[in-house]
Amino acid sequence: MREPSVAILSNQNLFREGVVQLLHTQGIQQVSEYRSAADLLVVLGVTPPRLVLIDMDHTADDLFPLLREFRQRAPQMMVAVIGTALQSGAAHDDADAFVELPDANAQVLRAVTSLALGIEQAAAPPIQLSPEAQRQRQLWTMMTPRQREVLGFLSVGSDNLKIAAHLGISERAVKAHVSALLSLFGAENRTELAVLACRAGLRPPHRAQPPALPMATPRSA
Repeated sequence: MREPSVAILSNQNLFREGVVQLLHTQGIQQVSEYRSAADLLVVLGVTPPRLVLIDMDHTADDLFPLLREFRQRAPQMMVAVIGTALQSGAAHDDADAFVELPDANAQVLRAVTSLALGIEQAAAPPIQLSPEAQRQRQLWTMMTPRQREVLGFLSVGSDNLKIAAHLGISERAVKAHVSALLSLFGAENRTELAVLACRAGLRPPHRAQPPALPMATPRSA
């Protein structure tokens, strides 16, 4: 029987090498490395790994649409993300497991890989989130899909008018969403929300496009 495989997605060579070494020490030998999501997506259509570990701090890809695409192409594959408590909250709907930094040590990785690969490891510790990660997940669970979209635009400094144009809603609605986000995260202003969104890895949704300008009607001579 072929050994279950693990894929690591990160554009940092040292990070990937470190994770590979940690997994090897835990008896996981079938490990592949990818610098970009495009390379990994090619593999998913042929021989998807059992588990993919995604480094949320070291990737140029837009992670959340990427996580959903992984779900569509390889529904049986387990997805685990490596990042901060804030990133854990943002990814709670799209990942099966989370390795919280700075605790991505050999024991934690062994617990995640054992769970994904079906390896019985009596000595593997349970996967537990820190109190802050649990708090962040609770906050992000309370957020509506529209509020998440607005927060994505705030991450790139968009004003209410631009957000309204892209999402096809009124400025008043955008203002209400921003106020709700300020209250939810206990932020004092839009700048704090923007910083939070950036640290979480949010970006404007791909599908959002500004409305097309109406074509001018030529005057009759």
